[in-house]
Amino acid sequence: MAAGDNVSQRTPIGRRTVAHGFGQTFVGLTKANFPGQILAGITLLAIAIPEQLATSQLAGVPAFTALIAFITASLVFFAIGSNPIVSVGADSTIAPLFAVALLRLAPASSAEYMELVAATAVVAGLIVTVIGLLKLGWLADFLSLPIVVGFLSGIGVIIITHQLPRVLGVASGGESFIQRLRWISHQFGHVSVWSIVLALGTLVVMVVGEKLNAKLPWALGAVLVATIVSATGSLASHGVQQLGTVRAGLPTWRLHWLDGHEWAVVCTTALTLVIVILSQSAATSRTAADDLGIADDLSRDFVGIGLANVACGLVGSFPVNASPARTTVTRMAGGRTKLVLLVAGLGALVLSPVSKFAHMIPLAALAGVLLFIGGRLIKIGEFKKILATSRWEFSLAIISALGVILIGVEQGLGIAVGLAILDQTWRSARPRMVELGRHSGTTSWEPKEEEGVERVDHILAILFGEEIFFANAGIFRREMHDLLAKLPETRHVIIDAVAIADIDFTGMTALSRVVADLTNDTISISFARASDRVHERLSTSHDPSLSKIVFFASTDEAASAALATEAPTS
Repeated sequence: MAAGDNVSQRTPIGRRTVAHGFGQTFVGLTKANFPGQILAGITLLAIAIPEQLATSQLAGVPAFTALIAFITASLVFFAIGSNPIVSVGADSTIAPLFAVALLRLAPASSAEYMELVAATAVVAGLIVTVIGLLKLGWLADFLSLPIVVGFLSGIGVIIITHQLPRVLGVASGGESFIQRLRWISHQFGHVSVWSIVLALGTLVVMVVGEKLNAKLPWALGAVLVATIVSATGSLASHGVQQLGTVRAGLPTWRLHWLDGHEWAVVCTTALTLVIVILSQSAATSRTAADDLGIADDLSRDFVGIGLANVACGLVGSFPVNASPARTTVTRMAGGRTKLVLLVAGLGALVLSPVSKFAHMIPLAALAGVLLFIGGRLIKIGEFKKILATSRWEFSLAIISALGVILIGVEQGLGIAVGLAILDQTWRSARPRMVELGRHSGTTSWEPKEEEGVERVDHILAILFGEEIFFANAGIFRREMHDLLAKLPETRHVIIDAVAIADIDFTGMTALSRVVADLTNDTISISFARASDRVHERLSTSHDPSLSKIVFFASTDEAASAALATEAPTS
């Protein structure tokens, strides 16, 4: 069976619950699809090798360390993870995150730096594992999509900026985005034309190749061709820098006790990584599950990714993450079972002894691979969609991106989290109070501005779109009074509480004052469609005014009861 034969097929037994336990590791594997799964694994391996080598440059670690990370993470996730095709390994999104922080403490590739990187992997992995075990996957949804788009776009710009010196064949310099650009502008007299040709050639091959057939290992082919051209043309003498010695070796124990300052940096960096790992891994796992037509088990995937990080730290490697790009390629190549991950991981292990020949790879070619990856993170189309939907959310995306680019990755993530909190707080603190009316000829109550909806005499029915808590309790009371001022003939207030999940102490105090105000004006108040929690809170309240509130199953039932209390008119 060809690798792509299964791309559009769904699981024969329909949408299933992901299998648990080692005994069901190869669920979905049959004699018919076995060859296709082997070929999909080889495709993943061919895509991963150049990408992992390129990511090692971002991480500031020896190239072979990236292969160790890929082998370890692939095999651990194969054994523990849930999703059959999610590829875990060195990732260009998180590599700049820990590199920027840890390079302040030690030089790249130094023994001390490798100790810090390994410790960060273990700490981040333990946190992600605990989140998975406690089934706290909802934390992955904390950042809104516009903020994530902005943050990842900022990372993409940082990746591209970091690779510009290798593209141009000049020395690197500067720490911040602006400093790097300023440094590069002073190096134009030393530019290597061949470096530019190799970098842009690799980039063009990957861009065009993806459009022609994304299943093929264009990155590997482009890097091989660039290496051959560089070697046969002796381009090292023309300013083309090479990857240099690649020493294949066994996993190494690098963990040692750190001092207080180092632990502080490691833990802070690990927490930063956790946020990105959760968000990206959740999106990757869910998308892959939807594409394959299977049920996702996000908590188990977090455990798998967390333990993959712990294992990488224990073998002397660095933090890893789920890769959306490699996972997508795996699916397009026909991958549907965990055999794909096993083939890729063991394949990398078998090929590791020949990695010493990678020393001739031009850094410009690897820079071209990273330019492609960085460009994929900058989603202009998503920005356009966000702008068309909400200018406010578009502003959040832009601020998040600029924070990463101009201030720093860690600070940018802090800004992103702060914006998420601000956005949610703003939305919760500014809910809309909607006046309801009865749809003509029915018992249905809908927003009054809709066609065919009329206000019922003497009744003010409102829908409050959020729980009543300290941030919006004052607004609730003020908007209620504003509506009553516009409708002085009101004798009954009905609160449709379907959207009120809870009421905190401040909210109950504000509601008590509203009830007191209404009572003074001889206006009744009742609740419709209240949750059991809200019903219990108000019914058992020590405030006598709240405990007397009457509850109804529907707004129309509350309205009928209210109108029945009125004396008949002559």
